[in-house]
Formats: sequence, C-alpha cells, structure tokens
Amino acid sequence: MKITVPLLLLAVAALAANPAAGSVRVYGEAASSGPSLQVRIYADITEPAIISHTFRLYYNARQLRVLSAERNETIWSFHDGTRLLPQPPPDAGVGGEVLFVSGHFDPRDPHPGVTGSHVLLGSVRFGRVTPGTPAFDLGIGRTGDFASFVTADGTVLEAQPGVVQLQSVTPDPADRDLDGLPDQWEEHFFGNTRADYADDPDGDGVSNLDEAAAGTDPTDPRSNLRLSISERNGRVVLEWPSADGRSYAIDAGKELGQFESLQTEIKATPPLNRLELDRRELGETIFFRLRLE
Repeated sequence: MKITVPLLLLAVAALAANPAAGSVRVYGEAASSGPSLQVRIYADITEPAIISHTFRLYYNARQLRVLSAERNETIWSFHDGTRLLPQPPPDAGVGGEVLFVSGHFDPRDPHPGVTGSHVLLGSVRFGRVTPGTPAFDLGIGRTGDFASFVTADGTVLEAQPGVVQLQSVTPDPADRDLDGLPDQWEEHFFGNTRADYADDPDGDGVSNLDEAAAGTDPTDPRSNLRLSISERNGRVVLEWPSADGRSYAIDAGKELGQFESLQTEIKATPPLNRLELDRRELGETIFFRLRLE
C-alpha cells in the first residue's frame, strides 16, 4: 500500500489559515553529566491535535559537538496500516543547529494526531569542545514554503500569530551552569560555582565529579572512596567511607580485570560501611572492587 504523508510537504501558501482553538508550546530542558550534556525538547499541545512538527535546536558549535540526536519514535512515527515507515534522523549536518522534522500518522488510530502536556519531541546529546556554560535556543524548523506544526485537519498553526510558542531551553535547576556538579555542592565546598568537574583540587586522584557522586570532600585528600581490605580469624573484612543516600556494590575476582558481582544494593551506613565475609566461601578470590551504584 502506498501512502502519502500529509505534513512534511504542505505548502503554507496552499492552505487556508483556519482558526485554531488550541496552541503548541515548545521548550527544552538541559542536564549535564560533566563531559556530556543532554537536551530534551518537549511540547504542551492542546486541541486540536497536531500531526507534524519541525523545529531547530541552536547551540554554540565552538563549545559543543553533537554526539547523537533522536526523535521520540514511540510517538512520532508513520505507519501505513501494516508496518512502520522509515523516517530520516534529525539533521545535525549544519554546525550550530539540529533540525527535527517528524510527525504522527497511523490509519489504525481512530483519533489522529497528538495532544498532551510535556510530550517529548526528541533529544540531543552533546560532548564538550571547550569549557563554559552552554546556551541553547529554539526556532521554527522550516519557514517559507513548508509547514511545521500542522493539525489533523490541515491547519498550519504557525501561520496564526501566537499559536505556536517556541520558548527557551532551561538548565537543570540543581545545576544551572550545566557543569555536572550540583550548584549547592560547589557553593558548600568552594564558595562559588566555578569549579570544574574534571579538576582534583585536593590532589587525591579523584575528580570533583567523582567526589560529588561519592559524597566525599573535594578539598580533603583523606576524604575519598577507598576500599580497605583486611583478614583475620578466617574472616575478610571490607571497609569504606560512605555517605547518606548512596548505595554500593562489591565485585570479586581471582584475577584483576575479571570481576563478578559479589553483593549489590549495599546501603550506606555513614560514616563507614563494613562488610565481613567468610574466607572459606570466597575460594580463590583475592581481588575486590568497590562500585558506587
């Protein structure tokens, strides 16, 4: 069966701007793991339902590089009644922008189109090129001859002033400078939010990013996640510093690099966790590894 997808080739000039009772608000949310960032784009869509969207996510290409870009294929897909039809991925070929062109069409659906709050449109993952706080912007994907936000009855929403609102991309409220470090954590230890996730100010071999994850003090070389192992009276005793809200796992192996899980979901018992094991039950195990879950 051949099917014509109605939305992506609609010419604005060929469509009458029918009045629309609804609206579309597009916005983004950004979060950082330190070396990488993710921006998710959402929409609040009121009736009438839309069957297409195109938008651009703008970024600073001197600061970031695109690692991956994906549409939300659980919602935005084309179906001909028997199978899904392929769609091109978001276009990141032009430095500084990612173009999303997608829609929702399924003849089996008795209620065509999409509405709802916080509807995920797509996401982009970035790697850092240079340090600093990144900024993002959103814009209509295709202007001029092509329609972007189209309803199930063929109305082009962006042709009507104020119906389509493209808003800002907001950072994680706990990490507004998007460096992967909680702002409150930075303020507590450094008095500002200018710390770099990769720095190791106390010289203990553990980065700020790992210290924040472990709940240790980045200004104290004695405070880090280290595993202490001792053996006495046929018992192997493992000890490590712990922090509230964390969970740990212990792996064991006969050789370095060949570990198997020994125990998981070990809840923190600050300031120290202690695990005792029967040496006879460990067999030839001589290496242990501590992981933060």
